[in-house]
Amino acid sequence: MKKYLKTITQILHTLPQFLIVTLSLILVVIITSIDFYIKIDLGISIFYLFPIALVTWYGSRKIGIIFSVICSLCWWWAETNISQNSQLWLEQWNATVRLSFFIIVTYLLSELKTAYEREKKLARIDSLTESVNRRFFREVLQEEMDRFSRYNHPFTLAYFDVDNFKMVNDQFGHNQGDDLLKAIADIIKISIRQTDTLARLGGDEFALILLELDYQRANGVLNRIKSELLVMAKLEQLPISFSIGAITYYTIPQSVDQAIEQVDHLMYDIKNNGKNGLKHKINYKIKIMK
Repeated sequence: MKKYLKTITQILHTLPQFLIVTLSLILVVIITSIDFYIKIDLGISIFYLFPIALVTWYGSRKIGIIFSVICSLCWWWAETNISQNSQLWLEQWNATVRLSFFIIVTYLLSELKTAYEREKKLARIDSLTESVNRRFFREVLQEEMDRFSRYNHPFTLAYFDVDNFKMVNDQFGHNQGDDLLKAIADIIKISIRQTDTLARLGGDEFALILLELDYQRANGVLNRIKSELLVMAKLEQLPISFSIGAITYYTIPQSVDQAIEQVDHLMYDIKNNGKNGLKHKINYKIKIMK
């Protein structure tokens, strides 16, 4: 049962908003028709919460309130068909009570969704640089490796380390160090596409995934980023440089850990040999013709 609910939820997340609204309207029509044609007083009004909850969670609070009004009017119209009460104000009062209930549910559900989205973002995003964190970066890398196995599109994984970052903290203070990390992230974000992924792995280390770029284009992007970072450091008169290790994968690595270890090794090769450099390799297997 849990598996089916998860599948349904995933499908709903992929649907455009107009389809969610259309589906919810169909539910309202079905519920109202049942309420209208059944000539006995059954408590069907609770079922209107399904379309209201659907459009509120997968749409917006505004649409949820609109549906609350629609559902209240539909309930009132169906109820007057079976009610024998001569006091019209009583039905109007009941409809108003249900409208208030629907709106309260809509408000609470929208607040819950806002809190859920905020916590979901905090679990994935580094609060200082607003790039993804280490945990989510590993998930993205695994997803890209899975996609690589299906479509065989190359991708590039790069590791950035800020040389002499400790010196910045010692000389200028940790606030200056934090500002530097935010500036680095901003420069990299400007130089990449929305489909690419920048992550802060902790401290002064960043990682970057460039999707569907061959070696030459990926190398051009990395060199441009490095040049722009060095210009920023010079303008700010900061005693820093950047060590970058990168691999363009034409064959899938065995695991996320192996891919990370490979680029990490390249980065430390640069740091151990004078710092301030870019070491970019290609990962591929040569097919031997028999």
